[in-house]
Amino acid sequence: MPAAQIPDTLRAQFTKSHIALSLATAQKDMPLCLVNEGFTTLSGYGQDQVQGRNCRFLQTPETPAEQVSSIRDFLRDDHADDGRFPVLNRTRDGRDFMNLVFLSKLRRATGELAFVLASQFDLDKAQRRGQQVEHDASLARNVNDVRRAAGQLGLIMADSAELIARSITTLARITIRDE
Repeated sequence: MPAAQIPDTLRAQFTKSHIALSLATAQKDMPLCLVNEGFTTLSGYGQDQVQGRNCRFLQTPETPAEQVSSIRDFLRDDHADDGRFPVLNRTRDGRDFMNLVFLSKLRRATGELAFVLASQFDLDKAQRRGQQVEHDASLARNVNDVRRAAGQLGLIMADSAELIARSITTLARITIRDE
């Protein structure tokens, strides 16, 4: 997907977020069109190495089939907009890790699927280093950014853990629907 078709507001959210983010187009095989620095740090792959590829390249031969099928089923279900999936992935340098992936479908105002947004968390690293607190703080900062943007649109957000996990998605959906 040409860079010009990604809304500037969404691109800016990617740039400022410290959470690993990736964006896939709704084209056949859902190729990646944008990743942020957090994704690059997590996976070891840069934008130029992932653009145009489906994110399944991160899977390993040992990735359980049920993890893959859960994601595939979610992507095929036109009624599902958000999902959370643990999936065994591998970094560019060959380290396996359990990736907790939050997937959100971003639709245009017409309801047409435009993008699939993913935020990724290395569960193994978080458990080894006790970084869950750091991830929570980072998500809370993103929620505050979304709150400010949502407040400008007259929207109210509740403080549930589920909405915190989808904070970036909320801003992205507002951006896509308003383009």
